[in-house]
Amino acid sequence: MAQWRARELVVAMDKSSKVQINAKKIVSWAGTLLMVASLVFLVRRMFRYHGDFDAAILISGSVITGLAFVAFFEGVGILLAAFNFRALVKNVSGVLVTRPLGLVVYTISNLYKYIPGGVLYVLGRHRLAVETEELTHPKVALSTVLEGAIIAFAAILLVIVTVFDHATEYLGQVEWSATFVVVLIVVLVIAGSAIFSFRFVIKEKLGKLFDNMRVLSLPVLIKRFGFGVLLMALWAGTFLATLMVLGQPVTLEFAPTVLGLFLLSWLAGFLTPGAPSGIGIREVVMLMFMGGIVDEGILLSAMIVHRIVAAAGDVAAYGAAVGYAHLATRKNDIR
Repeated sequence: MAQWRARELVVAMDKSSKVQINAKKIVSWAGTLLMVASLVFLVRRMFRYHGDFDAAILISGSVITGLAFVAFFEGVGILLAAFNFRALVKNVSGVLVTRPLGLVVYTISNLYKYIPGGVLYVLGRHRLAVETEELTHPKVALSTVLEGAIIAFAAILLVIVTVFDHATEYLGQVEWSATFVVVLIVVLVIAGSAIFSFRFVIKEKLGKLFDNMRVLSLPVLIKRFGFGVLLMALWAGTFLATLMVLGQPVTLEFAPTVLGLFLLSWLAGFLTPGAPSGIGIREVVMLMFMGGIVDEGILLSAMIVHRIVAAAGDVAAYGAAVGYAHLATRKNDIR
């Protein structure tokens, strides 16, 4: 009887193992298909940009070389963000995913942002939970939320330090429609009522969710926030570098202003209810504030070229992550 039960247990474990392997294969294939779809949408976007600026500015060898370096640092920024997210997942869950898996999943998910909707950009990261047995989906989701909040607050800090006056001016120009305010109030009232009604259930669920977050201490949060400041400064720096490559003179007083205004334009998408049709809200804010301090022709070209260069950096980061994963597998150095 004992032998039969043992044999039955082994069979059940074998079936469970096969199901997990099949799930991983399905997720892997789905990720590959989504990556291909991302590249298709990316190419379409590049063709759309192609008609919006004069490609003659790219004839110069020095300009192409300069933009190649900008793309390189864009890719480096994505890889640094991947390392930071991997560490954040460990801080939240206590589980350290392997370096190759962390890099590949983060960089391929980063490409999903080119697929309309923006949801897959977040959902793609949950492949970490599928391929790491100890890691759960709620912990990955919480890590994503924390990463977004940390990066947003890092950008706000840099904006306050560099262009506080411009930020207050922009907030003063934002028009809040009566309909939006009413809808917002109704949503807040409904949400508040729901939270109060289910407060005990929410408390229990949150207690379970935060069980393994003892390692997410204040020093760790400060470290992650510092890393977020570095990443946002690097990203804004690539736009400044794009302006310089295209011929915009830069001084020590000018540089912090451009960095801050670029990050302010990024934050504007979160602070403005709705976005104008056609040109994006980021470009509207940049034109609003940089138009008086940057050559307008260079600024218009830089906004488009920087998006193209950033996309090239995204692809390069994914290629580097895949290359590293293959190298680590061959050397049997998966940590």
